Amino acid sequence: MTRWAVGAAAGLLLVPVLIAAATGAVVPRPVPGVGTGAVGLAAAARQAGFGGEGLRVAVAVGLAESGGDPGALGRNPPTPGCPGGSTDRGGWQLNDCYHAEIPDACAYELGCAATATYRISAAGTDWAPWTTYTSGAYLGELAAADQAIATLATPGGCALSPAADAARQLVTERFGLTDIGGCDPDFHGHIHGSDHYPDATGHAYAIDVMVAGDRALGWQVARWAAANAAVLHVKYVVFAGQVVDFRAPAPAWRPCRNPTSSCATAHFDHVHVSFFATTAHR
Repeated sequence: MTRWAVGAAAGLLLVPVLIAAATGAVVPRPVPGVGTGAVGLAAAARQAGFGGEGLRVAVAVGLAESGGDPGALGRNPPTPGCPGGSTDRGGWQLNDCYHAEIPDACAYELGCAATATYRISAAGTDWAPWTTYTSGAYLGELAAADQAIATLATPGGCALSPAADAARQLVTERFGLTDIGGCDPDFHGHIHGSDHYPDATGHAYAIDVMVAGDRALGWQVARWAAANAAVLHVKYVVFAGQVVDFRAPAPAWRPCRNPTSSCATAHFDHVHVSFFATTAHR
């Protein structure tokens, strides 16, 4: 996605062809998002406010731009207004020169990128800044977009990953708890990129074990999950303002870094357990 104004005709927009596909300049970034692929784009776009035809086009444009890869990166040569060249970033290839107000951390995170795309596209009514729209390339992705949107709308289309579901059953067997939250098909109520939101396969990778006001029981569950992290494929556990992250070299319980974050404020009546997407994580 690039756009610029040139010449005497005020407001004339010329849109160059992205060079990422020609050069192979697609670089993955390990930045969390609500998912990848068509379903990830659809989830993020719907959460950002897109609906109806605007949602279809948003997903199709994203697929044409990046294939739904939140880490996609396309290099552009110098263009009017960007003499040093520019970079198209993330799922919707948001340009770092023409949209310098969007930081990399946002551009490479599907949820935030979708919100920015919603603003730039005037709530899905103006797609002129995207070359894949003006060239018509997005049309070839509409069928995949429709399928992804239908997947999100299908009852039962949102399921726990095998690891998360196995842990859910073990919690019930060991602690007698049955109020356990899992996959959130509506993409509301959690932070952007939450493991509760389904990925491109329709799976979520987190459970919330509700313990009401029983702090002692909560710590039993949290410590059990942490102690069995390797077997359960646990990524991190959050409870009562504390977190243990098994992506760290030396995992240990510690206070949540940001005292105003959901990590620190929203996990006193339940234990949050996130799981790795694959078993090959350590």
